[in-house]
Amino acid sequence: MKKYLFFILVVTISMGGCQKDKGPDPCAGTSYDIQIVKTAAIGGVNNGSITVLYPRGDTLKYAVNNGTPQQSPNLTGLAPGNNIVKVINQKGCADTIHVMIAAYGPKYAAVRQLMMGYCGPCHLDGQSRGGKNLDTDSSIVASWDRIRLRCVNGLPTFMPQNGQLTLIDKQKITDWVNAGHRLTD
Repeated sequence: MKKYLFFILVVTISMGGCQKDKGPDPCAGTSYDIQIVKTAAIGGVNNGSITVLYPRGDTLKYAVNNGTPQQSPNLTGLAPGNNIVKVINQKGCADTIHVMIAAYGPKYAAVRQLMMGYCGPCHLDGQSRGGKNLDTDSSIVASWDRIRLRCVNGLPTFMPQNGQLTLIDKQKITDWVNAGHRLTD
């Protein structure tokens, strides 16, 4: 039986040509101060949203997570988690921003809405009267017992100061506390 030995020779030929200068990058310096508002995804459903407030214009398009660019700055149907928002100009140049969409349980979402509606100016926008600031989700969750005591039980006095919550709103707090007073409840 004969054995054959094969060699493969690879040859790269360089033609030594020139590269055509394409000129300056038309997207160099494209940068936007992207400003947004967002809503959480509630109840384990992809119902979060991001609205681009700035920049806006007829020649701009908006995309989220490398999806199809759209004229509307309202990006809806978003899952909780990290999202990449892209603002694209008429030349196809873009700038991006990372936006975290929170996952709220329906009971927490109802309580958070109450806090945002009734607790300012005393406990929102950096204010912390009585030692409590409720600007963040973590501060609301950490203050669950005080929210229940002040808003539902009236101990030592009822909050908000401009009048008691309705029975329906008090029940929203009670339901959230009884469910475990977590972000996901």
